[in-house]
Amino acid sequence: MKVKSIITLAATLLLGVATVQAQEQKGPVAPVRIGVALTAGSNSYLNVSAQPGMLTSYGTQALSVGWTDKALAFGLEGSLIFCDHWKLDLGGAFSYYNNPGYAYVPGTMDATYEMGEIPAYEAVDLKKNMNWLAYAAFSYYFRIPAVPALRPYAGLRFQGAYASDLTGYDYYEAMGVSVGESYTLSAGVLTGVDYYFSRNFYVGMAVEPFRYSYGVVKYRPQEGLANLGADTHFLGAFAAPRLKIGFLF
Repeated sequence: MKVKSIITLAATLLLGVATVQAQEQKGPVAPVRIGVALTAGSNSYLNVSAQPGMLTSYGTQALSVGWTDKALAFGLEGSLIFCDHWKLDLGGAFSYYNNPGYAYVPGTMDATYEMGEIPAYEAVDLKKNMNWLAYAAFSYYFRIPAVPALRPYAGLRFQGAYASDLTGYDYYEAMGVSVGESYTLSAGVLTGVDYYFSRNFYVGMAVEPFRYSYGVVKYRPQEGLANLGADTHFLGAFAAPRLKIGFLF
């Protein structure tokens, strides 16, 4: 509780000092300003898992691309503000891991345990996984003369995401590696508002009144087989609300 109280007090003092400093910008407008913001909102992560490579039949269905079933997550966003009116926001994330495979080591045991016999070591499967997400939003800042620190904006937002998973089995029955891939493409109308407590510090929120997303998933459980795939279309209203705390330089 003490830590929470200290954080709350520090945030209150910071906002209080910033509010005192909030004012209309005077002097020439910088042609380009750079901003960095911490964002919090629905997580648009995408992931896929390769199917087992030694089944007699395979099935699939499209993965979810909707924001309503995603968990809350934090992220970083970079911004460029042109001539105090046009704003370009860029963000994304990337992850990759590679788990090397190891061969089967035979032992001397039969089906039953015998004291002094050497157990076998099962093979370790090769595993590679990659995920990335990137988005860009282009919007226009409006001014309200009565409240100069309040800056509503409207524009468009585009997002793409890709995930892949590769599994290799060190078994004589295995028919090569099994691969799963998925990607999504999204486009939406963006609206939001930022409140500038000072010339360089702001908090804001954004939402997409309309968003369309298209998603595809593909599996190739054995080398030489055709892809097994499915796709989906998703429409959202007032989609993916996000909160922001940002600084301009």
